[in-house]
Amino acid sequence: MHSFPVSATRLTGDDLLDAVRLMTDKVTRSEMCRICGYYTEEGNNTKLHFTDFYEAILLARGVDVEGQIAESKVTAEDEKYQETIDELLEDGADADAIEAFIELYGEEELGNFEDAYQGEMTGAEFAEQLVTDCYCMDIPSFVCVDWEATWQQLEYDYDEQDGHIFSRNW
Repeated sequence: MHSFPVSATRLTGDDLLDAVRLMTDKVTRSEMCRICGYYTEEGNNTKLHFTDFYEAILLARGVDVEGQIAESKVTAEDEKYQETIDELLEDGADADAIEAFIELYGEEELGNFEDAYQGEMTGAEFAEQLVTDCYCMDIPSFVCVDWEATWQQLEYDYDEQDGHIFSRNW
């Protein structure tokens, strides 16, 4: 059992990285967060601030967290759809995929994004994935399938925009 002193202030920069390296595999992440000063005391409860802790680690490693968030911001033309866009981004949706969806279907259809989005790939890659997943086909490697032609048949139900695939059937 290792005992590390709890920092009175939040560690940052090299001090934070050194502390994390020293404690890795010796304490839990919760203990590490607390020891590095990313907590508050509320009565008899200790509230850990994991988001601040991990952002500080990223910042210490040279990752511009705020800049990345700003870069991934999608702005609605009509303000009433901005909340939906922000929720999609918070849930981990790709900003480029949201923009591609808007280009295809318009902002008014954003409520259907999660049902429509199939992933980032080419049409031929999607056709292969769909056939393999839905029909549990283990196609031998010597069989040549024209996935591009298969995609052309699937285009009645799916759209491809900027490398993102969307189902039209939501």
